[in-house]
Amino acid sequence: MKEQWKLDDNGYVTWQKIIDCPGVSKTELYQRSLDYFIVNYSDVNSVIQERDIPNGTIIAKGIFKKVQVNNSVLKNCVVDTWYLLKTEIRDNRIKITLSLTQYDESVRGSEPPDIHYLYPVSKQYPFNPTGYQKDLYEMAFKISQSRAVETIANVEEALIAGNAQGISDNW
Repeated sequence: MKEQWKLDDNGYVTWQKIIDCPGVSKTELYQRSLDYFIVNYSDVNSVIQERDIPNGTIIAKGIFKKVQVNNSVLKNCVVDTWYLLKTEIRDNRIKITLSLTQYDESVRGSEPPDIHYLYPVSKQYPFNPTGYQKDLYEMAFKISQSRAVETIANVEEALIAGNAQGISDNW
């Protein structure tokens, strides 16, 4: 993958990988993909948004927590990154797409509650040279990018092996 990304039509920062799985049917690949999503996207922040069996598509929304933390005397700032993960399945092939959508910046001053700001990833640095808090969002992007590549590798490994990571027959 070599950390190659592109901006899609929605302005999301996107990585794609196509995996060949010779001799594995669309039905089997869909079930492996669904098993992975059920195990890894089943909490309040990470949910399956769409399951389209006839077209072989599954889409989930997830979050990379604490991609950047900035603590100072006057305020604390934590940046999370929202993303979409999509698998498209055909006989013998899977296309995995991961798209970074928004940063969720949580700022706390001396008094609670936290204040949340949502920024499109493509509107911040490094995409926008004049973006808000250049250093903060440059590091947030680097860490988000690393986690995106790692997530795609984890999906690939689970789909090829047919193990959803965490599902065990030993009970």
